[in-house]
Amino acid sequence: MGRRFEGKVVIVTGSSAGIGRSALIAYAKEGASVVLHGINPERIQQTEKVLKDAGILAEKYLIIAGPIEKEEIQQKLIDETIAKFGRLDVLVNNAGLTVGKNMNPLTIENFDFVMSVNLRA
Repeated sequence: MGRRFEGKVVIVTGSSAGIGRSALIAYAKEGASVVLHGINPERIQQTEKVLKDAGILAEKYLIIAGPIEKEEIQQKLIDETIAKFGRLDVLVNNAGLTVGKNMNPLTIENFDFVMSVNLRA
């Protein structure tokens, strides 16, 4: 039986942990070339180890680190994906956040930050 995403290229934002990591690994196991994105270096390393342990070769994945709300990181995701794999077939906008305990939810700045990640990521 063939792998459903063989020859496809998939970006999963926020894929260094949680649901994003699970989606990234699933796409990779189904044959896709994948782009691992996150902001936490330790989580990115852990996810890369999971990819390697699953038998995914380095030429089948790309790692982009940085805050997804920054336009330059968004552009870097696209540019480096196309540079390495020649195309982009699937974009999973998984990155997201909520207002945490240390963030005052009443400020416009915090609201704009949450919206920039959740709507544009």
